[in-house]
Amino acid sequence: MKTFKHIYTLFFAISLLFSPEIGATSPQYLALVDSADNYIKKEQWMKAEHTIISALRLEPANFTNSLLFSNLGVVRTEQGKYNDALEAFALGLSIAPESKGILNNRARTFMLMNDYNRAMADLTESLRIDSIQEWPLQMRGLLRINAKDTIGAKNDFLLLTKNFHSNARAFAGLAKIAEWEGNNDDALKYYNEAIIINDDPETRSERILLKIRTDKYSDASQDIKESIDRYPQEPVFYLLRGYLHRLNYRYDEAEADKKIAINKGADPQIVEQFIPKSRK
Repeated sequence: MKTFKHIYTLFFAISLLFSPEIGATSPQYLALVDSADNYIKKEQWMKAEHTIISALRLEPANFTNSLLFSNLGVVRTEQGKYNDALEAFALGLSIAPESKGILNNRARTFMLMNDYNRAMADLTESLRIDSIQEWPLQMRGLLRINAKDTIGAKNDFLLLTKNFHSNARAFAGLAKIAEWEGNNDDALKYYNEAIIINDDPETRSERILLKIRTDKYSDASQDIKESIDRYPQEPVFYLLRGYLHRLNYRYDEAEADKKIAINKGADPQIVEQFIPKSRK
């Protein structure tokens, strides 16, 4: 689930520290909040953690500590201290149980822990509070795809495309669902739209595989050529070119691309699945 490695949480954490809701009663508290913000910007997670704890101890009854507990959960997550992060999020929610920000941050931590059920629960609760949120809709849609909940995923991605027109992940998700439903023409249109918004190797490779699966070998070959021109260091395109060569019984060329893909960093086991040793 590499899809869930986002810098979103960092920026969200920083934005919390500038929230107009903060109503600290002492300059020292504000100074600590400001220092924590600077440490977060510099990704100095341990210093940020110690500074946030100092602010919490200084004014333990401050209602806006819910925001600091959320930030504390974030910086602990960044250090891999997941259980401590969950404790911080729980304390934040005990102060502000309807905080979609804390729920979203905790959902990310659950995803990093591979606890997708609890991540789904937090995202769903956050979307109950505010149904139009880009990151939670995208993440829940991806989780639903992973769980083969095509109806739920489709609803999330359609809502995303309606309200966040530049979200390429939504179009790529709709493409994958269309493939599962057998609507290959729609899938291709969605992949094209996703690539127009954000041209990335992952979406290109999915589009190429769709073309290969639907026997559009000539289109796939052209797509691979253009993708290699754009991303010459990406091993996946040499892997796909070798795979296509093998399907066309061009074993020597397939073997050559197999070596290139591995030399550029492709997993040899995955390469072997696509391009096994030929039996001439």
